Amino acid sequence: MAAFRDRLPGLLVAALLGGAVGAGVVVLVGGDARSQGHDAERTSAPGSAPGPGRVAVPGPAAGLVAVAGPRSRPLRAGAPAPGTGGDAAAQADQQLKDLLTLAWNDRRDMRERIDAFLAGHPGSTGIAVASRGVYDLVDRPDLLSNADLDALYLDQQDPAFKRVLAQAASMRGDSSLVELHVAETAQGLHSTEPAQRQQALVELARTRHVAAADRAAPLLRDADPGVVLDALLALRASGNRRHVPAVQPLLAHPDEPVRWLAREVVDDLRMRSDEARTRVVRAELAQELPPLPAADAASAARCAGAG
Repeated sequence: MAAFRDRLPGLLVAALLGGAVGAGVVVLVGGDARSQGHDAERTSAPGSAPGPGRVAVPGPAAGLVAVAGPRSRPLRAGAPAPGTGGDAAAQADQQLKDLLTLAWNDRRDMRERIDAFLAGHPGSTGIAVASRGVYDLVDRPDLLSNADLDALYLDQQDPAFKRVLAQAASMRGDSSLVELHVAETAQGLHSTEPAQRQQALVELARTRHVAAADRAAPLLRDADPGVVLDALLALRASGNRRHVPAVQPLLAHPDEPVRWLAREVVDDLRMRSDEARTRVVRAELAQELPPLPAADAASAARCAGAG
């Protein structure tokens, strides 16, 4: 009994240390280490710092990419975030955070995580969340490499997501995927239906790369004024100064809306160098991301009241 009492202080210290480890520790890279006294089983609320048992790594736009520790437990896929009442915008925000969270016991790389996420979320919201995830990781090739972008492009079928992958690669200086995507999209330009040619031009404009302008330029001579207008819009969105000569003949087009838009496009393209749009830039990709769900009126009112 005396021997047991002699060992008691050491056992208490060990128990306290074990409890501290079980409660979890958060380390923020570039910030102060801070231990948390909360239960690590609790999931962090949207917008809060990563919960106990996670290591947060700064990400470019989303803010943090978290690495989950052994006691953390992410939300079930498709489940509403705590306190959101199932609001679609809040769920999408939580899904994005979960997608960018690297769990300690998940051996999948980011490409595999994105593939799995899209398999479980095949709708437009899943495409929007995955696209935003790729956008946020453009400056993190250590987490999502160019080879990963290529593999995802070949694996996935959604044209909008494939476009974002190609644009992300172009932002890193490799435009081969953009050129491939433009070539695939441009097939619609050969349709006998004006509406299909117009749709192809709209999709080309979203690439914001000069390869799209090169494909759209021949349709400035289309017999349908609606197609010509969309071709002008595609050149304004993706062209540069060297496309000005292709637009100038339309300044004398018999259709007044075409003449008016042609003047606008010529003025805009003259302001851009011959090297403009040879590489997708972040601001223009941000404008073309598939839209995430918007917060409903009730959620907006709650946020305004909280402010």
